[in-house]
Amino acid sequence: MRIIVLFSGLAMAASLGAQTEPPAPRRAFEGNGLLKLLEVAPPGQQGPQTQRERFMSYVRRTVGPVPLLVEATTAAYDQGWDRPQEWGQESGGYAKRFANAIAYNGVRQTITYGMSLWTHEDTRYFPSDRDGVWGRTVYALRSTLTARHNGRVVFSISAMTGAVGAAAISRAWVPDSWQHPKNVAASVGLTLAGMAGFNVAREFLLRR
Repeated sequence: MRIIVLFSGLAMAASLGAQTEPPAPRRAFEGNGLLKLLEVAPPGQQGPQTQRERFMSYVRRTVGPVPLLVEATTAAYDQGWDRPQEWGQESGGYAKRFANAIAYNGVRQTITYGMSLWTHEDTRYFPSDRDGVWGRTVYALRSTLTARHNGRVVFSISAMTGAVGAAAISRAWVPDSWQHPKNVAASVGLTLAGMAGFNVAREFLLRR
């Protein structure tokens, strides 16, 4: 999971580095395919998702190409660092780590989806209309724990419940070395850090 934290830092560094060049006019990406792939609300859209849109979003976040790529990369990182050691560093160890990442994300997305139906939260990323690296970065990071509800920005109960629930439930299949409560807290922290890094990347990739 630490690869996600590294991704966060790289995304933020890239956005900061880009500001050393002369500023260019802002431009929003209008490709609906990429917006859906990255779970970004189309520019100017404030209305809620339909039930079908919400379900398809859940499917993409669970088995779409983006989460599968992240899970494969995370498994490779843990394989290199032999985390957890009980799974070893043979091909079978990588398979267990990949399966663990898929299961963890599946549990998190299912809980988040279910809670969003109950709370009527829209958990997509809504790009900011701000200028400047600092303001946009702060907005992206804050979006990690917020959602839209009837056009208002609210604390995302579904996102937090999903992160905590997945961290706790995943103890059912991880080895003994990852059974300590501190491992649950670490999983929650790494999940939120990964979400924050992804938000920063979406903010600067889709509107320059």
